[in-house]
Amino acid sequence: MSFLSILKNEAKGIFTNSTIVLAMIGGVLFYAFLYPLPYLNQSPEEQKITVVDLDKSELSQKFILMANASQQLKVVEQAESIEQAKQQFLNNTVSGFLVIPYDFSDKLQLGQAPTVSYAGDASYFLVYGTIIEGLMKVGGTLSAEYRVAHMAIDGTPITTAINTFQPFKSNYTPVFNRNMGYVEYVVPAVFVLILQQTLLMAVGVRQKAATASENSSLQLIARFSLFLISELILASFYFGFVFDHYHISRFSNVLDLLIIMVPFIASIILLGMLLARWFPTPESILLVVLFSSMPIVFSAGFIWPTELIPNALTDIMHLLPSGFAIDGFLKLNQMGAGLHSVLLNISGLYGLCLLYGLGLFISKQK
Repeated sequence: MSFLSILKNEAKGIFTNSTIVLAMIGGVLFYAFLYPLPYLNQSPEEQKITVVDLDKSELSQKFILMANASQQLKVVEQAESIEQAKQQFLNNTVSGFLVIPYDFSDKLQLGQAPTVSYAGDASYFLVYGTIIEGLMKVGGTLSAEYRVAHMAIDGTPITTAINTFQPFKSNYTPVFNRNMGYVEYVVPAVFVLILQQTLLMAVGVRQKAATASENSSLQLIARFSLFLISELILASFYFGFVFDHYHISRFSNVLDLLIIMVPFIASIILLGMLLARWFPTPESILLVVLFSSMPIVFSAGFIWPTELIPNALTDIMHLLPSGFAIDGFLKLNQMGAGLHSVLLNISGLYGLCLLYGLGLFISKQK
């Protein structure tokens, strides 16, 4: 049988299998538009809160108005008691509630720092962090007004008072994440993981479905080639159309991306074939790949700092293609690093190809 005939038979085996098509093509297309949805607004804004104003003074009302005018907060309710505010929070009417104490205005006018309290669900850390940031900005601004006023009353020139309270000004210029949002921060790295996990499932299922006669050397080469070409097309769709669709920065050129993409995809295919030797059924491969996704994300170093991840865990993650690929793609495509900066990542991916290939050879001999 000619190699072309083998290629046609293998293409039929791959693209007529609904599980493979759903995992590899359907999964990539599905996650391309589903995963970024929560991050489309880039960062949380105008989070709803309720306020318990126990002070009921002009200053406390000013504080509430300033909070409502801030970009992060929206005061939608004012409760008469802490119990009422707590119930509004439990009813999911608001994301949290702020309590302004009885002595708020008195302490502020005396130049002291009053304490306001906020309660919310910290498990939604993006929402919680946004509200806290907004409250700190409003509190700092209001406090600064009165501190500067007290200094002016004591005879300090107003310009000197302002400069004393704020000795320097910050000018933030984002270099890589232009919008300072979560789309450019999270999505590029997660897309690399999606490509890995969906291809692993597809290769594993095809390898388990193949008969003994379909596992000849030529058949495996044909299978490898088809998966490589198909995944290159899907990866190009991710790093091309999808990045443009979500306005994600792209600093690398096509050739540099291909240089790292080829060993990345090749190592995934070889790992998928190896997994098929280790696990008894296609379902077991699917479950292992699915349940490993979250640990891989949190140990990849872009959500949680690598310095705080145990070295043993990062070493284990480098036994997977994503361990080298996520870091390499982010440096190359999002940070504008040259190809020389990711040579270690590329070498690591080719090393994994050799490791998985050796594992396949040893398992075939048994």
